[in-house]
Amino acid sequence: MDESSNRQAGRVGVILQSLEGNEVECMVCLDFLTTNNEAEYEALIVGLDLAKAVRAANMVIHCDSQVVTNQVNGDYEHKGEKMKKYLEQAKRRVNKLQAKIIQIPRGENEQADRLAKVALAEYMITPDKEIGSENHWTTPLITYLKDGALPDGKEAARKLKVQSVRFVLIKDVLYKRGFSRMYLRCLSPEEADYVMTEVHKGICGNHLGSRSLVHKLIQAGYY
Repeated sequence: MDESSNRQAGRVGVILQSLEGNEVECMVCLDFLTTNNEAEYEALIVGLDLAKAVRAANMVIHCDSQVVTNQVNGDYEHKGEKMKKYLEQAKRRVNKLQAKIIQIPRGENEQADRLAKVALAEYMITPDKEIGSENHWTTPLITYLKDGALPDGKEAARKLKVQSVRFVLIKDVLYKRGFSRMYLRCLSPEEADYVMTEVHKGICGNHLGSRSLVHKLIQAGYY
């Protein structure tokens, strides 16, 4: 489990993994303000509820939050009424599932961290109003995958057909397929400008060089 938050909202990522290696990934958007610790608790509670739903009896929880891990284990005291309520909710679920929680280094929590960041980035590119319907690089691909429409000219149609094999349309949103990674959400120029600005100097952290910026955008789930 992991969280990703900013001043507007939080997002959490949870992964359930069975002993056989089967996995369920879950991203949750929190439509209310949270601190980092509160978002971590939200992730924990979501994960425990999911585990109950799939009838798990015993489980080990991996969490990179020292505060949450130690509070649940009784090594840290909670501070404030809100944290007390979170702790009570989490402990009640932990006890029912015979679960134990252990802290792991952030570097070992990349998969859950990726889910949380993707969920947060999805929030970042959701504008208050619909993005314009002007044509851009994704338009021919979306039109072909949705309606089978091809451009004029045999060569242009052939190129689009070949190119379209590397893309998929899910609920009218275009994604780039990957052999060894998750699908990447394709961005319009307007969306790309916004996400690059946020990743480069905004809530996602450090100023980056061009190669590092591209790598971080791909890690966040974008093409």
